[in-house]
Amino acid sequence: MIKRILVLLFIVLFSCQKEDTNRQESKAFTKNQKQIIEWFRIAKSLRNKKHFLIKNYADSIQSLIKNESNDFKATAKIAYGIYYNSINNDSLSFKNFNASFNLLKDSKVDSLKISTFAGLGNYYKHTGQYEKSLKNLLNALKLSEKLKDSLMIGGIYANLGQLYLQKEEMKLAKQHLILAVNYLENYKLNPHYLVAIHTMANLQGMNGNLKEALKIDEEGLKICEKIKSDNLKATFLDNKANCFMFSNQLDSAKYYFNECLKLDLLSKNEKQISDSYANLAQLAIFCNNDAEVLNFANKSIEIAKNVNYNPGIAKSYNLLVDFYKNKGNYKSALEYSNKYQSVYKSLINERKEVAAAEFKTIYETEKKEKELLISKTKIAESELQIKKKNTQFQILSLISLALITIGYLIYRQQKLKNKQQEQEFQLKSAIKEIENQNQLHEQRLSISRDLHDNIGAQLTFVISSVDNLKFGNKITDTKINNQLTKISDFTKATIIELRDTIWAMNKDEFSFEDLRSRIFNFIEKAKIAKEDIDFEFKIDEQLSEIKLSSFIGINIYRTIQEAINNSIKYSNGNKIYVDVKKMNNKIQIEIQDNGKGFDIENIDFGNGLRNMKKRIEEIDGEFEVNSIVEKGTRISIFI
Repeated sequence: MIKRILVLLFIVLFSCQKEDTNRQESKAFTKNQKQIIEWFRIAKSLRNKKHFLIKNYADSIQSLIKNESNDFKATAKIAYGIYYNSINNDSLSFKNFNASFNLLKDSKVDSLKISTFAGLGNYYKHTGQYEKSLKNLLNALKLSEKLKDSLMIGGIYANLGQLYLQKEEMKLAKQHLILAVNYLENYKLNPHYLVAIHTMANLQGMNGNLKEALKIDEEGLKICEKIKSDNLKATFLDNKANCFMFSNQLDSAKYYFNECLKLDLLSKNEKQISDSYANLAQLAIFCNNDAEVLNFANKSIEIAKNVNYNPGIAKSYNLLVDFYKNKGNYKSALEYSNKYQSVYKSLINERKEVAAAEFKTIYETEKKEKELLISKTKIAESELQIKKKNTQFQILSLISLALITIGYLIYRQQKLKNKQQEQEFQLKSAIKEIENQNQLHEQRLSISRDLHDNIGAQLTFVISSVDNLKFGNKITDTKINNQLTKISDFTKATIIELRDTIWAMNKDEFSFEDLRSRIFNFIEKAKIAKEDIDFEFKIDEQLSEIKLSSFIGINIYRTIQEAINNSIKYSNGNKIYVDVKKMNNKIQIEIQDNGKGFDIENIDFGNGLRNMKKRIEEIDGEFEVNSIVEKGTRISIFI
């Protein structure tokens, strides 16, 4: 679903872009140049209709640009970039947009620069290079605001919302999507608006608001019917199907996945067809239909191989690994695990090759901005001098009327100036705040991505290697087998800790709803590991809207996690109870078991209890331990 909307986000970003004619109105184009402009306009208009014709127009433009300026040469590169993106050829799409970027370094045509920055921004978003995506999209936004193009501004805000959604920055995603919808309020039949509300539907779905997500999808489908856009319609059908699947309405999910597949078959987009079959295979797992799982997964793999679609191949291999593991068929699970590792390595190598490509992104320097400001000031001063001379001439003919007119103009000009200064101050403050937020998120993202891509990948390789040793060599020595299992389990636990750390790093703040979800997931995993222990988890609904800093939130989560682990390891009890509630002006958290307990007066606290106490004291909280021999232990935390 994410792959599908990423492609459509790129497609619609240029669909209604205004041409930057401010500097060209007085310029007389040659016949050759007029033909290039016309073919470029047609090529852009074909994105949502017959994208396979875009290459024909790109080839035609290419045949005419030999003796033209770089601006006209860039139109061919942009057309090729749009075409290759529409057929999901990332490397050639990037190559052409990068070439356009180099051609437009000294260009004054902002509309072409917007197309180029947007193309690069969506490419980097598509390939997970979020810092570069953010820089290019913000450059496109800056130029669009300069042209005062509401449609383009709204489209780029929609892209930024999608970017933050991919980064799981829900707050920023929602802010940018609201801005997008506001700018596009008068363009509801435009694909930009559909992309914005589709991303909002995804956001609602990821937050568990399936009813609201489905309501937005219904609006989108009605608009798609009006504008007859099957490509965009497929994205809403796909989202509806996922909502129904994860709410266990499996018959409805199957119907909408099949409707989506029909549209993909009509468009003959093999990558989208491969993804739809993979979705049907996932649904078949939910339905416990083994035959359909294998049928749809193999179809997805076969089609993906035909078009060298490695992400699609990896997705289906990974699905089959989980399928065979659940069935206890470890031989087949190992086979597909090895295939997945092979494709995964290919994907890593592809990304390294793309990252090695050297290119530069242009920025407006402070010096140029100052020069532009000085130029504008001189123009304003010249215009003011002309107005004064005209006023003096009028005074000589009609003194009384001129005095009244001048008084009115001075009053009106001062009022407008005051209003403009107030608006400029508010705008600068808002832009500064967004820039600071973006810088902070870029730094966090860079660190978390390094952890995920380097350490995470290495830990995953360790697990895979250990599993290969266990299942591939048929080890009969129980001691060695147990040691390998311990290594695998420890590495998996380390990956979970790493993911928790990355999750915390990417959060500005936590709500108790975030903690509820994280603690619930941890307890669910503990239930699977310890079936003989009964877990009970309660949290006061009054706390759901309370916000905590990321530092306080992760310390609370780690302390609860450590307390539960201690009970599992040492208490020998069969019940663990976690209760979070509001008490006066404090938050009280209790973790209690019915195990063997211990004598607090005659025992030395271990590292675990000392670490928990230190974590809570670091956030100005209180930590208490109460235990009765043969009755159990209760840990109380007050925030």
